[in-house]
Amino acid sequence: MDTLARIKDLAAKELSLDPAKLDPNAPLADLGVDSLTFIEFMFKVEDEFGVKVSDEDLRNIKCMADLERHVATSLQAAGKA
Repeated sequence: MDTLARIKDLAAKELSLDPAKLDPNAPLADLGVDSLTFIEFMFKVEDEFGVKVSDEDLRNIKCMADLERHVATSLQAAGKA
C-alpha cells in the first residue's frame, strides 16, 4: 500500500471519512476537520509511519497530498522508503 493510500485509510478510521471520496488536493478545512482534530490525527500519522511532523511542517500541510509528500520525504531521509 502506498503512502497516500495508508494516509487515506488512517483518515477513514480516525476521522470517519470515506477514503474513496477523499480528494488528496482538497483543503483540509473542506473535509470538515478542525485544527484540534487534525493535530490529533497528526499524532496518529507520526505513530503509523515513525516520522515527526514539526509545528513548522504543520503550517505547510494544507491538504492530504501535502501530508503525503511530507511523510514520503521524511521516510526517504530516514532511509525507510
